Amino acid sequence: MSHRSRLCHFVIDVTDLDHATSFWSGVLDATEETVNPQSRHVYRRLRLPDSEIRILLQATTDRKLSKERMHLDIETDDVEAEVCRLEALGAVRCDHQRERGYDFWVLRDPWGNEFCVLQTEFPDLLARRPAWDNGRTARTRLDR
Repeated sequence: MSHRSRLCHFVIDVTDLDHATSFWSGVLDATEETVNPQSRHVYRRLRLPDSEIRILLQATTDRKLSKERMHLDIETDDVEAEVCRLEALGAVRCDHQRERGYDFWVLRDPWGNEFCVLQTEFPDLLARRPAWDNGRTARTRLDR
């Protein structure tokens, strides 16, 4: 018997779903998708503008105890400008890494989850994204 599988969600634990939806939508230029109304108090799902993988925000009261074993990497053509944009959304700088031939920032979201901002890895894919302008996307929310 055959079957199929694929990565569908990357799950981020948070304590405030409304705030997390706003924060991660702004970070990733994502839009919220509908979830089962009976699950909305536990989950919110975000659609990324350029991927079929979804971000699933999951409400939890569990405390963060240590470094994540998985995290998001965000590539950019201007690390400092992107870090400043993310700080304006509520992210906090955690660690500036200059090892192994890379120069990148580790940030924390408002719930302590770590993610990285690094120099361009995939220039052809990055070139497809609209430019940020003063903390906003080149597209307006009405364009979605």
